Amino acid sequence: MEIFSDPPLGQSTESKKLKHATNSERLTRTSENQEHDSARNTNYKRSKSWSLLKPVIVWILDKWLVIGIVIACIAGYFAPDVAKPHGYIHSEWSIIYGAVAIIFLVSGLSIQTEKLLVHFSNWRLHFMVQGFSFLFIPTVFFCIVLLIAKFGDKAVFDRQILAGMIVTGCIPTTLSSNIIMTRLSGGDEAAALVSVTVGNLLGPFITPILITNVFWPTMDRSFDNVRPASDIHQLKSLYADVFKQIGLTVLLPLTLGQLIQGYFGFENTFHWVKKLFLNRISTFCLTLLVWTAFSSCFATGSLQKMPKEFLILIIFVNIGLYIFFTSLCVALSKMRIPYPAFIWEGKRFYVNRLKPLERGVFIAICFCAPAKTTGLGLPMVTAMWTRYPEEVKAKIQIAVVLYTIEQIFIAQGLVWWFSRKKKDEQPEDQHDPA
Repeated sequence: MEIFSDPPLGQSTESKKLKHATNSERLTRTSENQEHDSARNTNYKRSKSWSLLKPVIVWILDKWLVIGIVIACIAGYFAPDVAKPHGYIHSEWSIIYGAVAIIFLVSGLSIQTEKLLVHFSNWRLHFMVQGFSFLFIPTVFFCIVLLIAKFGDKAVFDRQILAGMIVTGCIPTTLSSNIIMTRLSGGDEAAALVSVTVGNLLGPFITPILITNVFWPTMDRSFDNVRPASDIHQLKSLYADVFKQIGLTVLLPLTLGQLIQGYFGFENTFHWVKKLFLNRISTFCLTLLVWTAFSSCFATGSLQKMPKEFLILIIFVNIGLYIFFTSLCVALSKMRIPYPAFIWEGKRFYVNRLKPLERGVFIAICFCAPAKTTGLGLPMVTAMWTRYPEEVKAKIQIAVVLYTIEQIFIAQGLVWWFSRKKKDEQPEDQHDPA
């Protein structure tokens, strides 16, 4: 027979404490396991959400300029009074002066002075860009206007808008977008900067001569009601405004950037340009310029009143011409001329051949040569048609605004194409820049 007896009082208390501690540990472990599982589930959900969001975020960061331009166009359409000249934000100063000045200041900080000096003497660069701007493109636009005027219906193809097409062909290359697009494509930003500066310094003198002395005398009598001013004295205010704008938005910030770079050194300056994301800020300024262009286009209401057939024709003509001009630039930049030899008095002479332009300069030409500027185009219309009502001037400006807006969208496609070609191509031999 077994005899049971109660354990001592102290031993019973210790057993209870031990049992209680064991239960507490179990509860703690269970709680920790539950927290761990909950944290693991939360992390899994976060990682799954991130895996879904990451491609979207990467795509937005990669295409942010295109998205910004689309948003700028939508804003210009629905609220044109905000960013139109003399609108709520006074874009004629805040954007046309402020944003452009930022772009050229960043370029002055980012580009070595030696490269600028080299491209100022690059005759092939100037021959192609300025030759396209002031000779080839004006002639092509003039021929198209003659064809439309001869065979088109006068009720549909407004002579005032056709006059704007002639102005579009004669104005110089644009200032800001060329530099931005060249940089994004991996091209030579210094070559683009020199080209646009030279072109916009020549434009105020060459463009009025082309319009009034070269092309307009050959127009038929249907254009008599939109004949521009030919008196040079009427253009004095134009020269003052244009050169003030170029001085304050191009030459002054560019010189300031070069002085800062010379004082601190190129390496230090460029380090801070990258650290402060100044290139991205400069690119963002391009979207502000697009916003202003669209706002000014829709604010007058002239675009909405334009015959749909004529509007569609101009849009597709502009697209076709821009692609044609760019393709021609590609062909001429890649052109090789063999060594022709001749013998004179028993001696053989060789003529140096033209080599293909180096990649960076070639890209700059493809953006600068076909492009046109509203910076000179719109003031030119205001000055040369100053005695006409605002509605007439707005119609003439339509062609200028449409071409400059379309060139930005097509240039975005060129940026993608050049960037893709750069990844696919093997490093090529270095060519002479001239």
